[in-house]
Amino acid sequence: MTDEPRGMDPVEEPMTPADSESTVAQGAGDFTSGEGLVALAGIVLVAIWVVFDVFLDDYGVGSLTLLLAALVIIAPRMNRATVEKALPLPVVIKLAGYTLAFIGVIAVIEAIEEGFFEGAATIIAALAEYAAFAMAFIGARQIKI
Repeated sequence: MTDEPRGMDPVEEPMTPADSESTVAQGAGDFTSGEGLVALAGIVLVAIWVVFDVFLDDYGVGSLTLLLAALVIIAPRMNRATVEKALPLPVVIKLAGYTLAFIGVIAVIEAIEEGFFEGAATIIAALAEYAAFAMAFIGARQIKI
């Protein structure tokens, strides 16, 4: 027998906003920090290149964009001491994130001038690329040096 009075259910404590934020942060993994957001932007850019340029041959991502995307994906996963021989890792990621954002501004201006959006796949790829450039900018702003 239990010592609880009959007819009374145990009361659960309500979730506080801090509890729900920690639950969300645990599920998000590495992509909650500024460096993680820039790395996620790099992953999106590489995915756009693979799907829309390699497979569909519909929308191209520039070589410098791919190089920077690969840098922000690979650099945090390398030996930190090796990367920091040149520059501290947050500086590298922040610089690459701002450069991606600058390339994004140029890409938007070129798209407005040329008006090259011909098909649905091109529009989807372009919007995803612009979102990745915005993620890179937001992530780079969050990195504290």
